[in-house]
Amino acid sequence: MIDLGSGTIRQVVDDGLCTGCGMCAGVCPSEAIMMVKSKSSGVYLPKINMDKCRFCQLCVTCCPGYSVDFQQLNLEIFGRQPIDRFLGNFLRCYVGHSNDHDIRFNSASGGIASQLLVFALEKSIIDGALVVGMKEDNPLEPKPFVARTKSEILSAARSKYCPVPANEAVKQILTEEGKFAVVGLPCHIHGIRKAEHQNSRLKKKIVLHVCLMCSHAVNFMGTEFVIEKLRVTKNQISELHYRGKGWPGSMTIKLRDGSSTSISLVGAWYSYWPIFSSFLFTPMRCTMCPDQTGELADISLGDAWLPELHGDKTGESVIVTRTQTAEDVLSKMISAKVISVQQTTPEKVKQSQALNLKFKKCDLDTRLTTLSFLGKQTPNFIPKESSWSPLAFLRAVYIYFNIKVSSYKHMRSLLLRFPIPFFRLYFGLYKFLSTA
Repeated sequence: MIDLGSGTIRQVVDDGLCTGCGMCAGVCPSEAIMMVKSKSSGVYLPKINMDKCRFCQLCVTCCPGYSVDFQQLNLEIFGRQPIDRFLGNFLRCYVGHSNDHDIRFNSASGGIASQLLVFALEKSIIDGALVVGMKEDNPLEPKPFVARTKSEILSAARSKYCPVPANEAVKQILTEEGKFAVVGLPCHIHGIRKAEHQNSRLKKKIVLHVCLMCSHAVNFMGTEFVIEKLRVTKNQISELHYRGKGWPGSMTIKLRDGSSTSISLVGAWYSYWPIFSSFLFTPMRCTMCPDQTGELADISLGDAWLPELHGDKTGESVIVTRTQTAEDVLSKMISAKVISVQQTTPEKVKQSQALNLKFKKCDLDTRLTTLSFLGKQTPNFIPKESSWSPLAFLRAVYIYFNIKVSSYKHMRSLLLRFPIPFFRLYFGLYKFLSTA
């Protein structure tokens, strides 16, 4: 077990366990913490102003990086332990999409997240939503903020494949009046649930937790690598979108001279996600996470990677409702005909996330055991999720090798020499190891 004693969030960073979620900065009562982009690791890390720090340890208590007690949090949120090893607690599963074509077409998959927030805002279920856009003056960096209008919500649509300290904006929720939704990855939701355990006022303010399913994040060097492969320099960029324009979508880069360039997400030899699905440019802490589907959220959303939807070009979402609150909102949206959904089975949801669930659930213990053997700190997760296996060890070697390779500047220069189709072939090796 990790004992942080009287330490600060600095120790979590030093142990390599920071998720970069921004929770520590969001809850710090003295505003002694700010999230700073690390040039060496390409992620956001907390920086403490020791002159302001009161050593209250709230930052550590709310941090999901060093510990998440899933057993306790499941009891608090759902009143029971998970009913499914892979999905956690849930009420129903669906596949569906927004009936607003523009929202659906310009989202990552199906537009359910954006439509859900817009509907909740218009029906006064919430007064605002914690979302993430991109900075106007630096389109490669994210901007967490509380959206209070439909246009602000839609400005934050689409996935962001870069580090996002979303929970830093929790301090805005704490200082403003109203009821709020929060949207984040599993690590963001972990931090928010831990903070709610400590702060009953925050728990009352956040009435809807929306989680976007996530296999792993990508550091800033990943985006810079793709941009360089496209022969674009950062100062040329006026706008960047990782997804959108149908499904599965493309990365679109708008330049200051009015021109633009794009590259497919997946499905073609000239697509960029195989670079990231090979775990190049992946933060190491992401390999220690056991949660693919956002098990502590009210509602979880993800791409419907299902063979029967392979020909779809506008996008469908898999939807997992976990609380009655989420189920009620979804039911109202169906009645208002703003979304079209069809109930599906948990097996279908698991099929849509199969490779990532194997990574998150089946291989977790092997990776944590390997890291511990190498002298690395690992988080405290209760209970354990999986057991060691030789094939999982080979997959772990593949993952850690690629993370290390992409962390060195001279190796990134070497990777730039490989054509983009190479990475699709290289990812095939991981898929082979996962199906062997």
